[in-house]
Amino acid sequence: MTNKTKKRWMGSMLAVAISAGGILPYNVLADEVKAPSQSTVQSVKTTKISREEAIRIAKEFMAIPEGYVNNQVELEDNKFIGRTFWRLSWGLERPEDDFGQVSVSVDAQDGTILNAYQWSKETERNSILPGKLNTDKLVKEANALINKYYAGYASQMKLSEESLESFKRGGTPYMENSLYFERHDNGIPVSEQGLRISYDKKGKLRSVEFTWNNIEFESDAGVKNRDEILRLVEQELEMELAYLPNMSRPGGKIELAYAPKLKASSDMYSVVPRLFIDARTGKQISAQDGKEIGTLPGLNQALSAVKTTPPSDRNLDEAGAMAKLKELGILKDSMQVQQKGYREESYPAKRKLWEIFMIENQGDRKNVRASLDAQTGELVSYVQYGMPYDAKMGNPDKIKVNINKQQAEKTAEAFVRKVLPGRLDTLYMMEAVPNYFDGDLNKVMNYNVSFVRKENGIRVVGEGATVTVDADTGDIIDYNMTWSKQTLPATTDVIKPEEAKKKTMAVLQAELRYSLFPPFGPAGANQVRKAKPVYIITAKTKGNFYDYNASYLDARTGEWKAYGQMPVNNAGQPVTDIAGHPFERELQEMVDANLLEAKDGKVNPDQKMTRGEALKVFYVAARQPYEHYGPQQEPFFTDVEENSELRQAADWAIQTRLLPREEKQLRPNEPATREFLAELIVRGLGYGKLAAKEGVFEAKFQDSTTIQKKGEAALVTLLRIMEPNANNQFEPGRQVTKAETAVAVYRYLQTKESFIE
Repeated sequence: MTNKTKKRWMGSMLAVAISAGGILPYNVLADEVKAPSQSTVQSVKTTKISREEAIRIAKEFMAIPEGYVNNQVELEDNKFIGRTFWRLSWGLERPEDDFGQVSVSVDAQDGTILNAYQWSKETERNSILPGKLNTDKLVKEANALINKYYAGYASQMKLSEESLESFKRGGTPYMENSLYFERHDNGIPVSEQGLRISYDKKGKLRSVEFTWNNIEFESDAGVKNRDEILRLVEQELEMELAYLPNMSRPGGKIELAYAPKLKASSDMYSVVPRLFIDARTGKQISAQDGKEIGTLPGLNQALSAVKTTPPSDRNLDEAGAMAKLKELGILKDSMQVQQKGYREESYPAKRKLWEIFMIENQGDRKNVRASLDAQTGELVSYVQYGMPYDAKMGNPDKIKVNINKQQAEKTAEAFVRKVLPGRLDTLYMMEAVPNYFDGDLNKVMNYNVSFVRKENGIRVVGEGATVTVDADTGDIIDYNMTWSKQTLPATTDVIKPEEAKKKTMAVLQAELRYSLFPPFGPAGANQVRKAKPVYIITAKTKGNFYDYNASYLDARTGEWKAYGQMPVNNAGQPVTDIAGHPFERELQEMVDANLLEAKDGKVNPDQKMTRGEALKVFYVAARQPYEHYGPQQEPFFTDVEENSELRQAADWAIQTRLLPREEKQLRPNEPATREFLAELIVRGLGYGKLAAKEGVFEAKFQDSTTIQKKGEAALVTLLRIMEPNANNQFEPGRQVTKAETAVAVYRYLQTKESFIE
């Protein structure tokens, strides 16, 4: 392989790694076995599986496409997972023509496939529409694969019902269709242990991930049953009001929700219970170390009993920002400023920031990056990193614990008092949480200390400040402040806490599991993990990926609602108002694919649509995971307010060219006509300019003289996305229903997918 080809191949490999959510494998350019990396390999064992046998097993397990060549063979003795394995990969010989990779890891002692995946340009083209998969056939094939390649583990694996339900629903637009076979011990599932088999939209094997640690299981004697646990949870559960910011867009209004009383830092960002309960005692325990969780006295007292006021309108220039950093003790005389920058951003809040990058030249070399709010002068973020941290990660023996939790809390509190003096009366400190190296409870790397924002005594979910304190030096190594600026809703006319508790208990389920504490850590032969039986309390999800993180209990109505950008049908209720509808099948498929909004089990198919409502159907069906706002971006349309629910959809439509930039008004409340719908579809397909050319697309309608967008009308009917009526009339000015809009969008998505080469 030439150097030029290697560079191109490396670029493809980087894309592969990023898309797979992982990192590049070691020695990705190896053509044969290379010396193991010192950071991961201590010594190479004598292997029972030879190089040639490993390659044979890998190629038998996952077919290597034509044109692929073997570009990596590496033997790794990994102490963390307790296995010696062959790391193998194949890529295209001429990656400049395409890109792709097949990667397989084979245990060098017993030939077990530890992980495997294949990726290519074709698999990257993931449609948002669900694939049409034969579930029964694929489950049968998965069981056959287990019996052949994992026979020694098969008796302890069982297909997860939740995984199967999600698979039947077609997965999600941004997650593969997966079947997860969980490890069981004495009939109890073991968290994070088992085999995950993933498929592409056509049912082709995409990847496998096998996790099976050396575990010592506690006896399940004396374990309480589910009913007992739920009764104990009900006795202990306390519900309180919480402000819930809509972080899906700047200026999105804050909702008023009921949430469980906060007991652990891990629950700061949630308003739906997810509790770990000791299966014997029925007490809530920490998911990190399994210890019983008590009360948090810090949440009852703010850092200041005196009213404080955040500074505003300072409008710091560069010199002012530098002076402020010196005042805070962050920029020191021993530091050299490497980079200074100013930016305006809209997420998570509209703000103007100065960002400074510094290097400490004295003692251990450290890099420091800090962000200041240019308007208030407050520290927004801070991170310190350098050689000492890298040395500890490379050699755990260098980890020293000189700071305890109480000292870390005092250090963090002093720092917050210095950098956020104007917010102390609304900040409440939580107990420090240690971060362990590789799950070793004796090796504390640092402590996280959270400061919860409360307004009017009510928690603002996910907001406040977090500080990380180094357990060796006591230095502040990380800090972040999140503070939305939306108006807080009134707390009147809310349901009582007792009613909120009753509604919450109605959606909770208790699942008995073996859990590892800490959840992550070394799994080698000399590192036996311990697992204890626990009940995990969660909301019932019915296999919907969006359910848990996207639900909240409305404090006024007592209804479970979805918030944010992604969720649509998080209630999982069957649709009750489309039976017998001419478009019943298409509407049901849209709902099943989570591409059409249904509220309280109703689609309202005959609802007449406005232009804004029709555009929102397009936006929801696109399932956009990212924001469509630039820094300080004002609404494009003059008749769409900044805080309007249509703001995201309108900006997205402009940026994706569904709507022409020449028009400055959306007219969102006017009727959505068939001609308007046809225009959106044609522009979405990328044929707007072509359709505008006279004579390119033609169709003879009885009402052709009334059609202004003749090319668009002709194209959508030629593609069978929209249909003329029985009298061959296009009816350009007729207002469309929700069913017509949804079906047209569904056919548009299918057509757009078919255009991909």
